[in-house]
Amino acid sequence: MAGMNESIRNRFATPKSRLAELERRVAELEDEVQECRQLNLRLAELTDLVQELLLPVAQRDEEKVAAMVERYADKLG
Repeated sequence: MAGMNESIRNRFATPKSRLAELERRVAELEDEVQECRQLNLRLAELTDLVQELLLPVAQRDEEKVAAMVERYADKLG
């Protein structure tokens, strides 16, 4: 029902108010896309770290693991 009210409101909106609403929505979507990009990057980093940790100890690069853990922890704040 809310979607129907929005549709009716948009039909009677002035071009200026409609443009302002669209600009607000685009800005909101851009923020959401940026947040998704940051989350995807963090997920990729975490996946790389887990993959490195799953290697047998003889094949693991301990310095690389330590650097990855430190970098990931720093980004968590």
